[in-house]
Amino acid sequence: MTMRKLLYSLFALSLIVLLDSCAKNEQVTFTGEFIQLPAVFDAAYPRINDGVNTPSGFIVRLVGAQKSTPVNFSFEVVDTASTAIENLHYVVDANSGSIPANSNEGSVPISIIDDNINPGEVLSLVVRLTSADVALNDNYVRGDYTIQVTCDADLSTSVNFTNFDNFAGETFTGEDEFRIFDNTPGVYVVDDFSFGSWPGAYGIDPPTGSLRFRENCGVISLSGTDNYGDTWSMTEIIESGGPNFTFKYENTYPEFGTVTLTKADGSDWPSLSL
Repeated sequence: MTMRKLLYSLFALSLIVLLDSCAKNEQVTFTGEFIQLPAVFDAAYPRINDGVNTPSGFIVRLVGAQKSTPVNFSFEVVDTASTAIENLHYVVDANSGSIPANSNEGSVPISIIDDNINPGEVLSLVVRLTSADVALNDNYVRGDYTIQVTCDADLSTSVNFTNFDNFAGETFTGEDEFRIFDNTPGVYVVDDFSFGSWPGAYGIDPPTGSLRFRENCGVISLSGTDNYGDTWSMTEIIESGGPNFTFKYENTYPEFGTVTLTKADGSDWPSLSL
């Protein structure tokens, strides 16, 4: 083989390799209709401790003209790529769903168990489409979801109280106010942590000291010590999530009582638990 033919052959070979390489790296354009999951989706759900799961809001989209009949699809959760745990952080309500007729969007039937996700905890949930009435595009069958909870409750409010079933054997009523302590979200003080029982039973001023209500994502507590060195605690929540917030308290003196709080503006309390 002459040098010119050899060089030509090497050039042709290199051109074939180059074209083949370009073909492999070329972005594939899918011209038909297909359904897809968003590649990345960040979601935050309010945690209100009501025992009710929250729809995930995960969306599947039809790329193409809307259909006169529903477009059905099936999916799976990729457990090995997810940190969220089924039946602890989420529930698969069904392994299939549909995009309604004359629409381009449908819901992925997954619900989030927001009560079981801690504030600041960020979990991943990976979903993959497995079949559909229309084509699947391998580039768009996987959705990587990030799930977490938010806690937007603010208990700052004026209240009316009734203190009954207490150590004094009397019923005390009055008004007070939940105020954020020292600009610290979730930490509250009131003027009278005894809710009328100290002034009513002993004729003394309400307790002072380090007493605080603390609330974090619907979990509430009463803690701290009064000016006589006794420790206070909330022992039971009887009612919340409506117009009344009713709880039992006690301290190490020992004193105890049951208090019902209603907001002066008539609005509902969030669902609260110990």
